[in-house]
Amino acid sequence: MPIPDFVKVYEAKSDEELMQFAAAREQLTYEARLALQSELSRRQISIAEHSASSQNDGKWHDSDRVIVSERLQQGERQGVGDFVAEVLRTYHTHFWLFLKITAPAVIISTIAIITSRNEGREIARHLPRGFELLAHRTEIFEMWLANFSAWLVSWMAFSFAFGAVCIALEETEAGLTPTAWHSLRNVRERLGSFLRISLLLFVLLLVAEAASMLLGTGVFWILHQLQVRPSRLAILVVSYALVGPALLVFSRFALAIPAVILDDCRVGQAMFRSDKLTEGKWLTLAALLAKSIIGGYVAAMCPFWLASFIRITAPLPSWFPWILTIASIIGVTVVEPTMFVGFALLYLKMSALNSAPIEVLTSQLLHNRHYAQ
Repeated sequence: MPIPDFVKVYEAKSDEELMQFAAAREQLTYEARLALQSELSRRQISIAEHSASSQNDGKWHDSDRVIVSERLQQGERQGVGDFVAEVLRTYHTHFWLFLKITAPAVIISTIAIITSRNEGREIARHLPRGFELLAHRTEIFEMWLANFSAWLVSWMAFSFAFGAVCIALEETEAGLTPTAWHSLRNVRERLGSFLRISLLLFVLLLVAEAASMLLGTGVFWILHQLQVRPSRLAILVVSYALVGPALLVFSRFALAIPAVILDDCRVGQAMFRSDKLTEGKWLTLAALLAKSIIGGYVAAMCPFWLASFIRITAPLPSWFPWILTIASIIGVTVVEPTMFVGFALLYLKMSALNSAPIEVLTSQLLHNRHYAQ
């Protein structure tokens, strides 16, 4: 039976009947489980609350705990390579959906960064060189404010896209057919909490980058005291070696956005939930970050790198730089969604492992034990 037919069947059932189906979830087909999950989410029915009351009707034996524990461990054994492969398959299957969701964020971010750079260059053009520059504190602050505003706009745009990807992926897992506009529009339902968690994460990102910069300054100061002059390559290696771990630690809180968007968690609750769900997932987080940061940087710079091979004497039209910018936008739009899909999929999988399986399995065990008696 196709999923839409199951949806119609479950829509006609009462809440109690749906919980009976949820108790015997393992006996349902894949299509039936997706439709059941969709209907439970639509009615905002928590399996945990119902299963908690059902536990009062019987005892949870040690053998039941062993079965549940084994089920959870089997789900947690998925390797990093398998998870990344699943992320890529999911992205490839719904390529155009995620592309449409991410494209507006990339365009807004590009416009904001280009505008801030032009503003900064215009201000710097009228400033003196050398130590006299320190006397123009107002102009320096204006340049910093322009860059800061651009990065804030970029961060909020990509956070909005991330929230929409989470909604689209959850609906996809439930067997529905989401659209980019519907997913983006639904983020507004949690707009207040979404803005608060996004701004909090932005501040934490600034703290992480500031900490890595301070560590880098300390490293180079020590090298200077030792009269060691690092090469340009060494400076880049040290800088990335310090920024990478800082971003990795920061990524532990990336699942706070889907916690707010999908489960209506409060900001503080979402932060603790993200930290819990990403516990022990360092390699997975590193793989997602590396693929996004390195892949996004290469995709953004590749058109300009290729253009550098063009002979300087070759005549180029005035609009040629815009062609490079458009190509850069397309490249980033194609590459960037993999991280969003990865984090969203990680949240859905870990949330299921940490909540639904133990509750559903317990309910099913007690249900089967009741009929066996």
